[in-house]
Amino acid sequence: MFPYTTLPNTPPRPYLGVILRNGFSTSPKVVALVDSGADRPIFPLEMAVDFLHLDLSQAKVWRFYGTANVLQEAKLADVRMAVLTEDDASQAFEVSVTCAFCDTFDFPAAAGLLGQDGFFSRFKTTFHQPYKYFEIEPWPASQLDI
Repeated sequence: MFPYTTLPNTPPRPYLGVILRNGFSTSPKVVALVDSGADRPIFPLEMAVDFLHLDLSQAKVWRFYGTANVLQEAKLADVRMAVLTEDDASQAFEVSVTCAFCDTFDFPAAAGLLGQDGFFSRFKTTFHQPYKYFEIEPWPASQLDI
């Protein structure tokens, strides 16, 4: 069970603490919004370069329209994503995901978005919005197209 979180200038929302990994390279803990309107997990490009040391020179390009309705481009890369427990003391789950890394990504309330392909496709997610909490559990491996 994960409580909704209130960040500066936002109403309570379903945020998760996550860490991205590429081999031995690890990002710091970041806060990401569980967003059913997002197509895939997306993070700032700096995370891929500065922390994960990903070479994105040959990465597949994904074009999308962000919240400002402006065409943006991101580079796709396969990484491991650890979802932290509510108190950030340990790892609740870890999955392989394809994330988008975008140099024009700007979402002031959080460092990332967790979307349909890569989050909801990996986790059964139940929102208890009136009570301001949500639950996630990994889908059984037999149901995943990995």
